[in-house]
Amino acid sequence: MSNRIFVSYNFNDREISRSISSFTQLHGGPVRGSFTFVKNDVSAYGDTAIDKEIKEVMSGCDSAFFVIGNNSHNSPWINREAVLAMSKGLKIVVSIFPNTNGGVPSALRNIPYTEVKWTPSNIAQELNK
Repeated sequence: MSNRIFVSYNFNDREISRSISSFTQLHGGPVRGSFTFVKNDVSAYGDTAIDKEIKEVMSGCDSAFFVIGNNSHNSPWINREAVLAMSKGLKIVVSIFPNTNGGVPSALRNIPYTEVKWTPSNIAQELNK
């Protein structure tokens, strides 16, 4: 059975976030499973559309990987993703981009999560548990 990992990120950080699979594979930290992302920006259609999109993409995932950068701490999407991941009982892993100062989103502050350094082996090791 393949592990599915929901990747939560701010759309302004999408290039780095979407490269996570190759980042971990190429640098000694292969992750067993596949990464899945919200790719459609439906924010113009309101909260219901956002929630629907997140739920569809997160469906069938085993864990959620939150990529934290300068734009993450105040993102309503990421806070929604955190609440939904928690409600689904997903394992939550957080990693902060190097040289950024964004904080952990408010929705994650009061729930159990594991924070790992932004290194392929650390990310892979935690997501493979």
